[in-house]
Amino acid sequence: MLVDDEVDVLAVTKRMLEKGGYAVHSFNNPEAALHHVREEGCRACVLVVSDIKMPGMSGFDLARRIKEVLPDLKVILTSSFVIHPDEFRKVMPSLHVDEFVKKPFTSRELFETIKRFR
Repeated sequence: MLVDDEVDVLAVTKRMLEKGGYAVHSFNNPEAALHHVREEGCRACVLVVSDIKMPGMSGFDLARRIKEVLPDLKVILTSSFVIHPDEFRKVMPSLHVDEFVKKPFTSRELFETIKRFR
């Protein structure tokens, strides 16, 4: 599942993932993505790649709510800011995010991150 409020980023990233052989459910609204997880159970979802900064609900909040429904679903958050996972875990120990990827990322960077969770 791919979530990003920037429609162009969403389209490019979705195309990138599909060319890499992944089936992608994409959402430009985190509420719609959460609804999909809650209503559909996201049975086909292996992981979630989501932007952090989005209107209405941050990627952090989305990750927390997804983990409430599907605690084993892997979550990768993307941001234009560098986030160090060890420091993040010290500041927000209750929020389990599996990985962070800095924007802009290449397909290789994203695929290498995703492959760690498959």
